[in-house]
Amino acid sequence: MEDSAFPTPAISKSPKKPKRFLFLVVAIVIILIIIFAGNKLLGSKNNKESPKITPTPTEFQIPTDIPEPSPTDEPTSTPKPTNTPTPKPSSNPIDKTTGLDRSKLSVEVQNGSGEAGVAGKAAGILKDLGYLTSTGNADNFNYSNVTIQVKSAKSDYLSLLKKDLAASYTIGSSSSDLSASSSADALVIIGK
Repeated sequence: MEDSAFPTPAISKSPKKPKRFLFLVVAIVIILIIIFAGNKLLGSKNNKESPKITPTPTEFQIPTDIPEPSPTDEPTSTPKPTNTPTPKPSSNPIDKTTGLDRSKLSVEVQNGSGEAGVAGKAAGILKDLGYLTSTGNADNFNYSNVTIQVKSAKSDYLSLLKKDLAASYTIGSSSSDLSASSSADALVIIGK
């Protein structure tokens, strides 16, 4: 009787559906959180790399009055410059006082000062006078003033060469003892 007086409640098995449902909801929420967090972390890198766009200022053109020519104004023409070379004054290679032809004397001009372009400048002066010229460097750069040497066969040209160079340079020494084996008839060394 004891059994009948107190009925034992029957232990009913808990329903599995609510637990499964609860587990499924929690799993979906966790997956959504992971997706959301991953999107924020990975998506934020892409947003930082996008350049900021700034507007470009635009220029406005303001119309102005265009001057109109009056009926009495006549168009004036301005002469256009022409590109004609200025001719160099040509000098006669034959000296008037001595009758010597400068084009018959070959002169080697050497740089004895060490300054760039010195021999070229002197050679240009002599070439303009009609001499046949070439340039080079002297054996050293310790020369002072201008040294002139002429072959003995062309000694007549020594005074003419001195006169032609004296207009631009101070003549130091001159002689007519240039070696006969020299390639030029005269040697001019430009010093300091």
